[in-house]
Amino acid sequence: DADGIQRDYEVDFIVREPEAMYLVETKADKDLSTPSVALKARAAQAWCESASGIPSPEDLPQPTKWEYLLLSEGLFHANRGLAFDGLVPLCQALRERVIVQQEGKLF
Repeated sequence: DADGIQRDYEVDFIVREPEAMYLVETKADKDLSTPSVALKARAAQAWCESASGIPSPEDLPQPTKWEYLLLSEGLFHANRGLAFDGLVPLCQALRERVIVQQEGKLF
């Protein structure tokens, strides 16, 4: 966290698609600018990069690619009815924006 304390993390949703496994974190719009959201996003993104390098067990046919997505309430409501694959690029852009906005303050 922002105080340097390592915390346990439980993702809100895991979505399995043919090409990737997605960790989906939902956030209230008011929380997007908090330092802890950017720290969590950066840590989860790093975990996904590491996990993507590990092959799946042969008896568990699932994609090896993992990706962290950030879904805000505003993004969800503005795109209601959009299929998950349509939300992915919007969530990716939000994740990057949240990380970049805090980059100079935290990292």
